[in-house]
Amino acid sequence: MDVRQFLTSSRILIVAGKGGVGKSAVAASLALTAAHQGMTSLLVTLDPPGVVPPPHERLETMSVSPGRALADYLSSHGLGRLTRRLATSGLVELVAQTAPGIDDLLVLGKIKSLERDLRADLIVVDGPASGHAIDLLRAPGVLRRAVPGGPIGQQADDVLAMMADASRCRTMLVATPAMTPVQEALDVARELTGTLGLALGPVVVNMVDERPPPVDATLLEDHLRRAWEWAESRSRAQADAVSLLERSLDTGRLLLRRHRLSGPDLVEALAVDVATAIESFSAGASR
Repeated sequence: MDVRQFLTSSRILIVAGKGGVGKSAVAASLALTAAHQGMTSLLVTLDPPGVVPPPHERLETMSVSPGRALADYLSSHGLGRLTRRLATSGLVELVAQTAPGIDDLLVLGKIKSLERDLRADLIVVDGPASGHAIDLLRAPGVLRRAVPGGPIGQQADDVLAMMADASRCRTMLVATPAMTPVQEALDVARELTGTLGLALGPVVVNMVDERPPPVDATLLEDHLRRAWEWAESRSRAQADAVSLLERSLDTGRLLLRRHRLSGPDLVEALAVDVATAIESFSAGASR
């Protein structure tokens, strides 16, 4: 499997992860990688928007909120004029967040409609942090049981069908190479695959430090020896965290280097790493 095959194996990638792991930058880099491969890609951000990728003619960005999703739904059912009136008063946004889970279902319903309309070859969703991500993906099932009929029940059925089909939707978790974020990613992965029965892509391990070169530390001056020992100890701890991830999940992982960059420059650098990691992941999976 090459990079393009990997990125077309699902039409939607929902990216989630603990705060501080670089989730938004990874989501943007996945969308940019697809554009670099000649695909059309759509980066969907949930309010507030995440990291902005560099401009690319094949990459589009869109921000989705529950209120906007509800307005689009009403407009598509012939209620555009009423929707515009309600929007000016703030009632659309209020209604969209009134019942528990409705806001999440509306957002997922909008993503489903983008996929149904073939808006892009790949839709990457910069999802919420891990805890809210579980609530987001759990909402359709909860609402389907609570409201089995009508527009809400039908929307829930449609979203559940999308999420159950790995060719349409997968979730990719992001962690950093440390025990706490790795353990949280494992807990979320078990919830998504075990309880919710969703398809999970390889876990992205972001901000991996390069291992220090092997040296005879006894030949170094004291301050250099201490620095080398600290870097070597950090590298071993990162390797232990990645090893735990590999032993606990069979989905594989993509390793991305730490970069001292920000904004579009960071996204561009990570996109290069994403392509390299996918090639390495695919080669390892084929052996």
